[in-house]
Amino acid sequence: MELQDNISESDFADLILRYAAEAHITLTPGQALLLSRHVRIMLEWNSRLNLTRITRPEEVIVKHLLDSIAPARYLPSSGHALDVGAGAGFPGIPLKILNPGLQMILLESSRKKASFLTSAAASLELTGILPLHGSWQDFRQDKGRRGKFELIVMRALRPEPEHISRLASSLLTPGGFFARWEVLGPDGGNTRVGAQKVEERQDVEFCGDFDYSLPGMTRRRVVRLWRKK
Repeated sequence: MELQDNISESDFADLILRYAAEAHITLTPGQALLLSRHVRIMLEWNSRLNLTRITRPEEVIVKHLLDSIAPARYLPSSGHALDVGAGAGFPGIPLKILNPGLQMILLESSRKKASFLTSAAASLELTGILPLHGSWQDFRQDKGRRGKFELIVMRALRPEPEHISRLASSLLTPGGFFARWEVLGPDGGNTRVGAQKVEERQDVEFCGDFDYSLPGMTRRRVVRLWRKK
């Protein structure tokens, strides 16, 4: 638990604020403190669950926290949201901290990681956030959740066409967004064409790649957006 050993919670919150300002992200001191506590809880569980290999304070801030919230300017700031494959809580928990108006569900297929998410949400005393254990395939079968979500986010899972044609199509409300975090290669990646071919047959349209930058990171980062028609 490198962060716990080397830096206090309040000092880490101050470090978050400095890095956020460098990335032109506005956070309150209270939000920075909640983000700091999320990281501390994650590292407490990390030795048992292997939630992350990133433990240096600056790397945690840039590669986990800022990467989660930098694309928020392109996303809805309120309404029902779903983080698919929430894992260590990124991006769902930081997005919820940044935008309290989001009613966030953290969906995780690993029971142990779902237990971590439950503990983290309780420790942070966040309202309007619900960790759930289960697969997205089963989750989308719940008729009570169909057409309910203004936002679905996915940061860590390997992209599949079914995420658009089945998950987003079933769960998004008209006008809602499906957002996928990606780091692109030198050629810009080649998934866009495949995604557009899927969109031609569905009620979800591809909106484009929206760039964001992180301090010290050189590779192009985008949030890839689809919108329910």
